[in-house]
Amino acid sequence: MIRGLYTSASGMLALQNRQESLATNLANINTPGYKQDVGVMRAFPEQLIARIRDQQGPDIQGMPQMTGQAAVIGRLHTGVYMSEALPVFAQGDIAETHNPYDVALMDNLQPDGDGNERRLFFSVARIEDLDQPADPEQIRYTRSGNWNVNADGYLITPDGYYVLDNQNTAIRINDPMGISVGQNLLIGTAGELMYEDPDTGVMTAMPNERLGLAVISTPQMLVREGVGVFRYEGDIAPLTLEEAEAEDQTALAAGEYTQSRIEGRYGTKQGWLERANVDPAQAMTDMMTVLRAYEANQRVMTTIDGTLEKAANDIGKVNG
Repeated sequence: MIRGLYTSASGMLALQNRQESLATNLANINTPGYKQDVGVMRAFPEQLIARIRDQQGPDIQGMPQMTGQAAVIGRLHTGVYMSEALPVFAQGDIAETHNPYDVALMDNLQPDGDGNERRLFFSVARIEDLDQPADPEQIRYTRSGNWNVNADGYLITPDGYYVLDNQNTAIRINDPMGISVGQNLLIGTAGELMYEDPDTGVMTAMPNERLGLAVISTPQMLVREGVGVFRYEGDIAPLTLEEAEAEDQTALAAGEYTQSRIEGRYGTKQGWLERANVDPAQAMTDMMTVLRAYEANQRVMTTIDGTLEKAANDIGKVNG
């Protein structure tokens, strides 16, 4: 019975963590680019239990005489725990905002040659020296394209990260000593940064030629930092979109496959935002299911506690 208390308690703790993960998903249902977490439940190792002094044991010289030998009863399950919460990087719906600093990222990249899932991300970073590219360890990844312009004219995320270009430098759209485009910034379908020259009316490329788009082959190795920003801790280094496209073309030319796995399978859309990929109806259903399971474990604990009380106060009572 004591083991049953521990098993039920472990189940309640795991379900509590699962409920918190679901509540976080629901709380961020309106957060642009948010990726829902899915709790991974695992079982503790099973134990082999036995009944002692069940049958006569052997008489071994020099060893104390045992009054019985253990007989195997069977396996005992010792409960579950929630080992981790893994983000799901499925594409979310996009919604129009008409804000030139909002960018939706869409991708349908096919798996790489080893079958690894691939996802496309914006590159962002916290940079101290804005005249230098960000160091690789400073770079973070996000699907949120909900950006603003700070007082120095740089594109930043709501968390204060600088949006990077394809050279890992911060993107400045309002430069008192250079080009200031303001809301006339134009972002092409492949992340090209442009503006319309007010004198000639000609579309001109920005000094930062393209958004920094990164292809990550093992997104499950991304670690969440904050709400929608991730740090990569995998062994396969993230590729820039240009590097991934070059590898794709090389594989096509070598005949490894006949249809591009990169080209035509991604896009950026200015004035739109990718919404959270949380299904509110499913999340509410899961929360009710978790609550019912939690209550069931609670009733098991109450029943075992009542049985132990009976055993201690009534069955084990010494009559005077």
